[in-house]
Amino acid sequence: MCRSFTLFGMTLYPYALLLIAGAMLCFVLLLFVTLRRHKDCLNENLFALVAFVVVALLSLGGAAVLDALLKWGERGAFELRGATFYGGLLCALALYPLALLLCKNRRVPVYTRLCELAACIPAGHCLGRVGCFFGGCCFGKPTDSAFGVVFPEGSDPYGFYGGAIAVHPTQLYEAAFLLALFFVLFFWLKKDALPFYCILYGAWRFGIEFLRADDRGSLFGLPLSPSQVISVALFILGGVLLAVRLVRARRGAAAAQT
Repeated sequence: MCRSFTLFGMTLYPYALLLIAGAMLCFVLLLFVTLRRHKDCLNENLFALVAFVVVALLSLGGAAVLDALLKWGERGAFELRGATFYGGLLCALALYPLALLLCKNRRVPVYTRLCELAACIPAGHCLGRVGCFFGGCCFGKPTDSAFGVVFPEGSDPYGFYGGAIAVHPTQLYEAAFLLALFFVLFFWLKKDALPFYCILYGAWRFGIEFLRADDRGSLFGLPLSPSQVISVALFILGGVLLAVRLVRARRGAAAAQT
């Protein structure tokens, strides 16, 4: 864990630096994919990339707002003191397609753009989770396994458990999964990356939540964590999108034969 360090007289925070690096990596990957696959759509590409930047900035607010809402009951007040990834993701999934629809004479389907974005998100999210590890947030439950990590005094896990105790480095578990997910979506399932992202990440996040111990708020008093509830919805959304794609593909194949 390393919450901060000094470089050339400036105090830098690895958590913040890796979050910024993750956002920049996601943009660079999206830029590469966009310009490579849609070479003849320059103006449309520029619109889509600008829309991504605007939506990404708005999604930061969405991440903070959802975190405050989920923890409102426990804090007794609406306080913007943190952020949750799902808040940013839901905001992006809602606003990005709406922004794309504002572009007239579209030649690239909105679904295609969303799949390209979905294939890039895990890479940036991976860096963000490494940042979480350095910051000590999003930590796991105690463990006696060889993977256990002891966070130092002053860290969130130390304060939560009242001492130095080995916990699951759930941040690194998720970072490793996201890296693998990125390669699967970016190089293999790229044409339908959106539904597979929803299904695979939703399933993973639902499971990893059982190992986490940090405060994630509550939702309607349900026994599941808010992230698990959202994960179920994300999984269902991915399944519906994939089913629609398969039905349309079969209808297209049948029409082509007749």
